Amino acid sequence: MKHQPNSALSTTPKTLDYLVSLLATSVLPTAVRRKSFIVNEIPGEFYITADENMLASVLSSLLHTVVTHTENSCIRIAAEECGNIILVHMKDSSNFNNYPVANDLQQIQALAKKMGGCVSITSRREENTVIAFSFPNMPYAA
Repeated sequence: MKHQPNSALSTTPKTLDYLVSLLATSVLPTAVRRKSFIVNEIPGEFYITADENMLASVLSSLLHTVVTHTENSCIRIAAEECGNIILVHMKDSSNFNNYPVANDLQQIQALAKKMGGCVSITSRREENTVIAFSFPNMPYAA
């Protein structure tokens, strides 16, 4: 039941790796133009119980931001679980200009906050940049 061909987003629980794979496919043409590629390293056992549409919106925005501001890079997406919190890392090896990325992340942070999440960026000069998104993996209560 990991991959369900009938609908990308539905009420049926999906795994995080499946959702990220769908979203990565949508930014693939931009990644190819920028001579970059995306590696989804998320384990298959992370089922999504959080609001899937809101989660997809945040992840899609993050992916778009990273792919748009990188070139000649490998973008690795990984996740880990700590209780009911999931932490998603997007690691970019090209060490892009962080100023425009930070501006984009401010807008994404507002959406992440609506679902109880948080977005941060860490950059190591001449090494890599990591964008982290943490969120509670539980149904959203309005």
